[in-house]
Amino acid sequence: MPLRLIVIGLILGFVAPQAARAQGVSPSGRVVDSQGGAIVGATVSLTPAGGVRAVTGRTNGEGTFSFVDVSPGRYVLQVDSPGFATWAREIAVAMGMPAISVTLEIPGLLEDVQVSGTAPYNLSKPIPTASRIGLSPLETPASVAVVSGDLVRSLETQSLIVAKSLAPGITSSAPMGNGGNVLTARGFTGANSVKQLYNGMEIYNAGNVVAFPFDPWNVDFVGVLSGPASVLYGTGAIGGAVNVVTRRPDPSQRRNEVQFGIGRFNTYHEAIDSTGPLTDRVSYRIDASFYNSDHWVAQGESNSQAVSASLRVDATKNLRFTISNDFGNQNPSKYLGTPIFNDAPVAGTRFINYNVLDAKLNFRDNWTNLETLWTPSPTLSVHNSTFYLYNSRLYHDAPNYTYVPATNRVSRGGFRDIQGTYETQYGDTGYVKKSGTVLGLQNDALVGIDVNRNYYHRNDNVRGGTSVVDALNPADGNFLDFYTQTTKPFYLMHVDQAGAFAEERVHLARWLSVVVGVRRDHYHINRYDALVFTTTESDSDATGWNTGLVVEPIKNLTIYGQYAEASDPVNSLSSITASQQGFHLSPGRQVEGGIKQTMLNGRLEWTMAVYDLMKKDLLTPAVNNPTLTDQVGQQSSTGVEGSVAFTAGQVRAIVNGTVLKARFDDFNAVVSGRIVQLAGNVPVNVPQRSANAIVFWTPAPTWEARGVLRFVGRRFADNLDTASAIMPSFKVADVGVRWRARPKLSIDARLDNVFDEIYADSGTTTQWLLGMPRSATLSLNVLF
Repeated sequence: MPLRLIVIGLILGFVAPQAARAQGVSPSGRVVDSQGGAIVGATVSLTPAGGVRAVTGRTNGEGTFSFVDVSPGRYVLQVDSPGFATWAREIAVAMGMPAISVTLEIPGLLEDVQVSGTAPYNLSKPIPTASRIGLSPLETPASVAVVSGDLVRSLETQSLIVAKSLAPGITSSAPMGNGGNVLTARGFTGANSVKQLYNGMEIYNAGNVVAFPFDPWNVDFVGVLSGPASVLYGTGAIGGAVNVVTRRPDPSQRRNEVQFGIGRFNTYHEAIDSTGPLTDRVSYRIDASFYNSDHWVAQGESNSQAVSASLRVDATKNLRFTISNDFGNQNPSKYLGTPIFNDAPVAGTRFINYNVLDAKLNFRDNWTNLETLWTPSPTLSVHNSTFYLYNSRLYHDAPNYTYVPATNRVSRGGFRDIQGTYETQYGDTGYVKKSGTVLGLQNDALVGIDVNRNYYHRNDNVRGGTSVVDALNPADGNFLDFYTQTTKPFYLMHVDQAGAFAEERVHLARWLSVVVGVRRDHYHINRYDALVFTTTESDSDATGWNTGLVVEPIKNLTIYGQYAEASDPVNSLSSITASQQGFHLSPGRQVEGGIKQTMLNGRLEWTMAVYDLMKKDLLTPAVNNPTLTDQVGQQSSTGVEGSVAFTAGQVRAIVNGTVLKARFDDFNAVVSGRIVQLAGNVPVNVPQRSANAIVFWTPAPTWEARGVLRFVGRRFADNLDTASAIMPSFKVADVGVRWRARPKLSIDARLDNVFDEIYADSGTTTQWLLGMPRSATLSLNVLF
């Protein structure tokens, strides 16, 4: 560790004294279409990374542009031209910089949409998360949000789960049993209602665990579709879908970036990003990130490694292949929670770890993907992704803690030993997209297929064992001191899925369009129980569809309405129990309306949506025999979501929030041996209020200050909504400042949880997993 500090010190000592105002630079470039033809009259704007005083120009008859006497530094270059998708990228303006090459794509044909720069995302840019047709958020009759990867990195956010929760209406929790990656959207929680994707591909969540991806370093953007998303992604997305899209090779310019960070609790972070052309047809990208921390509790050390590599081959002007491999290895902290008493952590226990000394947690993932894009004509494109995913999971710990006030001791239980557990998944998604006219009306349509094969091998122990330790001075001991039941084969699962989908948008008039989508999936599940040596099989079918209208009464302002139907599984399909295989999928529907607008040349954007969402056929105990299960009942939510992003002088701000009423309409539960009706109760882990506020202030071209405020309302740790199950609301504030000492070097200092709030990130009725205390971090970024 001292060597890292010495290297950072030498760099700072050498470059900082040389920071001085350089003479003006004249950046220039050329704008062409995908066939290499010059684009004349394109609007080109150059905005300092702080978002103030943009300089605008146009391309000449040869498609070239230039700016004069520009101060060195980081800028966002944006190019717009009618009929083409907006192009935007953050660039470094410096002496001797090469000419910039810009290729504009036709909307709907751009597969790897890049969302670069830290300016507010433009609602008029295409985004693939909500539609494969290539619609922008303005054109989509649904709530769509984008969190730029550059925005996340500019905030120095180290966790991808926190980055996802910056989107409106999305809240997160990080229980390690679920891979530290649980999301809530529109009153619905978990991987079986809020689907999480990687580059648009579904990651099957065996055991409701989603541990990948976790590091934001290689992320281009996080796209969020709120509300039913079954038309795009199959069953399990009634609450919404969150899509993490990675950075891709840049065929136009070479760029390298390294980052070193050091913070409280002996936290270290090192990362590198390298991209650029290898030949005129081949380009690459490599991202690697490494993280280590001692954590704030004893024996809470954690570390992770994330490495992504991709190679893009432009075989012809119309045919592109991109092969990528993404690897992640996490050894999370063995801190699993703090016992609570009287609705608060037990006094003096905030920094104590109650896990056994030999506790182990590990999540390892590897994803290989081949993407193909063929555009035989400007109006026709063929898209295909073939992938293979492997992951392994390891748990060896004591996860459950209960405080015993009479003796001031903590009882530990639920000793789990899950080793040799792994999952493989391979599949293919392909579709054909066509733009043109039908009966004289502009039309965009696609049809596609989606096939997956998932294999899950689960080894587990029979949970049990107890251990009682002093609350303030626990004698941790080792796992086998308290429980000797170790891992053995539990069950094996095969899930085969085949689906077909279609989407279409028709412009009924210049100001009116209709968007429809439909999808049909078939799931075959084969489950082998290694404990009783039996095999059970089941089949399920899912149909999802939506239809919506988009009205544009004035340019860049749209009003929309949508009706959608979708479904959720009663449990994760790749780890469902034999007794649950006989139940059908739980259907749901949503009605939504909203308004979106971008104005002042993109410096102000705002959205507002209202919705009513319902899911029925929940699993509940049978009224006449609580030992049996029926599929009845209903839960619903009604809410309002809104967001606004603006740039005004030296200030940029992004504010969003949601207010909803989530409830069970009809739901039975067994409490103390009798059935209790929970109608009116709030589902577990659902906050009915949440908000985010992000503000950047750039008083000078080389200085930037920022602040982030996250608010999450009250939640319940169980469905009974008792006082003992309340997890109070919390507000967490983070601040930071960045100094660009040179155009290619910046120093960043941040303070997280400024007011040292003690809050529950997630929890049960007996323990809370507390959020991180106040911590400071210093980092260095170098471009070359």
